Amino acid sequence: MADPAGDVDADPDQPGRRTAARNRRARSPAAVGAVLRAVAVSVLGVLPAFLVGALAVQIRADLDVGLGLFGLAAATLFTVSGGLARPAGRLVQRLGSRRGAALAAALATASLAVIALAGSPAALMAGLAVGGLGNAVAQPSANAVVSELVTEQRLGVAFGIKQSSIPAATLLGGLAVPGVALVFGWRWAVACAVGLAVVLLLVALTGRDAGRRAGAPRAPGAPRAPDRGLPRGGLVVLTVGGFLGSAAATPTGVFLVDSAVAAGIDAGAAGLLFAGCSVLGLVVRIGYGLLVDRHPTRSAYLFIANLLAAGTAGYVLLAAGPVPAFVAGGVLAYGAGWAWTGLFHYAVIRDNRDAAASVTGFVQTGLSLGAASGPLLFGVVAQTWSYSAAWLTAAALSLAGAVTVRVSRRMVRRSRGLPVSRLPGRRRRAAAAPDLPAPT
Repeated sequence: MADPAGDVDADPDQPGRRTAARNRRARSPAAVGAVLRAVAVSVLGVLPAFLVGALAVQIRADLDVGLGLFGLAAATLFTVSGGLARPAGRLVQRLGSRRGAALAAALATASLAVIALAGSPAALMAGLAVGGLGNAVAQPSANAVVSELVTEQRLGVAFGIKQSSIPAATLLGGLAVPGVALVFGWRWAVACAVGLAVVLLLVALTGRDAGRRAGAPRAPGAPRAPDRGLPRGGLVVLTVGGFLGSAAATPTGVFLVDSAVAAGIDAGAAGLLFAGCSVLGLVVRIGYGLLVDRHPTRSAYLFIANLLAAGTAGYVLLAAGPVPAFVAGGVLAYGAGWAWTGLFHYAVIRDNRDAAASVTGFVQTGLSLGAASGPLLFGVVAQTWSYSAAWLTAAALSLAGAVTVRVSRRMVRRSRGLPVSRLPGRRRRAAAAPDLPAPT
């Protein structure tokens, strides 16, 4: 899908962004700590959902939960998170990143404790609902601390590492099954997660607030180009693109193994495929972050749209049926179709660093609601027709997401006076213009 406006959105020599980043230290203990805290908070935010998913066999047998009801319970966390993302983002913007992280850890602790003690499907859903509130607070808190302490020169890789929390959470959930659940029971596996949440809560309560509250003066000696912000219309359309992409991608983390078995892959090999794809997803998110840091004048929005388009091809291969095509589709789905979320947060936060928490709450609405509705839609289509039909549905959603992200980019460019179409030979003259804003 060629873009008539080209893939370079700005004057590469525009002052105030790259030069300011060069003059600041690329790495610092505070920046490293910020990324580690962001990863921990993000993992904790989504851990209740993915841990329950990994323990599905044991939990369903113990609580006598049907497949449909269990799917609804698993979607509860992301539904609540999406519905409360905007007010949670505004709350974190006022509280600051440290207090936001402490609140997220407290809510995650409560969520996991309720899940561990659950004696009925209703109690399980209540615990996941509390976890949804915790995730709504966790994501803005994590983005706020990264935005405040990480230089723009390392912002891409920082968000790549931070968004690797999702495959990390799936890995933790998977390891909990043979390591704890099959030996001591699923409740003890959740209890171990409660202990992890308590440790993070204590760290957040005893640490210093790394970020600034809204309206606080910036520390001297930390130059940064002014925030450009995003037009509201473009932000809304981008959020819709995030919803579509998330709805397409999230089912891969829920249905890949069962679908692989249905395609003729041995159950053990299907588990290895899932683990390998999770590791791949973790690595490429960081790699894509490094790539945008090395090429800051290239468009992050085009990168996201192209990954979603590549993910479309992966879902089509998953629908094809033969085992080699299925394996290739799984690799492409994880390596492209579900690997764009770090770039998504990077693109939004880069232009809104002083309001990182509130703008995260805005776009997280689409991401979380997509994560909630995608698996539900996928499950309904798979049960009514087939897995092939469900994967083709995911492909259609991913393609629609790619188109929507490109539309949002055009809206952003138009609001900044940048060309949205280009005749041959115009690109060189646009690149030479001294007054064009930074990349879009």
